[in-house]
Amino acid sequence: MPPAAAFHHRVDEGVVEKGSLRQTFALPVGGQSLQYAGTLGRPGSGYRTVTRLLIGGVTTFDWTYQGSGAHVERTESLIRLSPNGLTYLCVCVEGTTRLRHRGAELLLKPGRAALCSTVNPLEARHSTQNRLLTVYVDTLRLESQIPGVNRLLGTSLAVEGVGELLVQHMLATMKVASGLDPAGLAAASEAVSDLLVGTLSRRAQPVSPALEAQISAYIDSWLGDPELTVERIAAAHHISVRTLHRVFQQRGETVSTHIKNRRLDGCHADLLARPDLMIGAICAKWGITDIAHFSRQYKARFGCTPTDTRDQRLNLTR
Repeated sequence: MPPAAAFHHRVDEGVVEKGSLRQTFALPVGGQSLQYAGTLGRPGSGYRTVTRLLIGGVTTFDWTYQGSGAHVERTESLIRLSPNGLTYLCVCVEGTTRLRHRGAELLLKPGRAALCSTVNPLEARHSTQNRLLTVYVDTLRLESQIPGVNRLLGTSLAVEGVGELLVQHMLATMKVASGLDPAGLAAASEAVSDLLVGTLSRRAQPVSPALEAQISAYIDSWLGDPELTVERIAAAHHISVRTLHRVFQQRGETVSTHIKNRRLDGCHADLLARPDLMIGAICAKWGITDIAHFSRQYKARFGCTPTDTRDQRLNLTR
């Protein structure tokens, strides 16, 4: 059974002792104690933290920090002390936080969030003034509500739409939580859970193969236009730029990398098949305006310069 709804509010302030090493601390979440380690600033510097913790169907953690920069991590050894799987959405409200998680390095600033897992190591570096909202939920429960949600782990997400409602609800709840009875706290926590599902559901849905094929065909048809942009491609298919990026994230590449490689492949084919065309004309045909930059990209992709490719073609025809 989930723990009874409860709210905790704590303020800590002081000076980081000189010569002090990182300290371990525990966060009560989902009936277990998550182990973290870190420092609250440089030795000799002052700090102040405000912690608000709402425990219910999901656990909402509100942390405000002032100091010389905090460093928090969850290592493999700490994970073994509390191995149960939880998924959490970390939202930046103030300042910046640099995260390293699941092989990704993410910069969170106001309006950005990241989805993480407690079974994977985490390293976070917080700016001198920082406020983070974090929602912890049982991984199996979340996966049953949102199939495919794990594909969002270790990615940066824009806080928009339902996500904005989630943040505003959490901030408002933390303001009044001390005056709520257990039933009110439970209701507030359940609302956080519903808004979290709404925030992540649309992002977790895979893009249809038909839409992916349409986007690829559109890009191929406009490669010769130097003004081809991410915004234009998204608008042509009535989707957001974020959704467009998600299409290519499924492939393991970015939109700009895909366009660049398709143009380079087209140039390579023409260098071999069209000896009558100058290299500059081939570049113009494929929407490339900077020939010097093109030459560097071409060599990085094919291991030789455009001139080398043209010379090889001419040698074969002699």
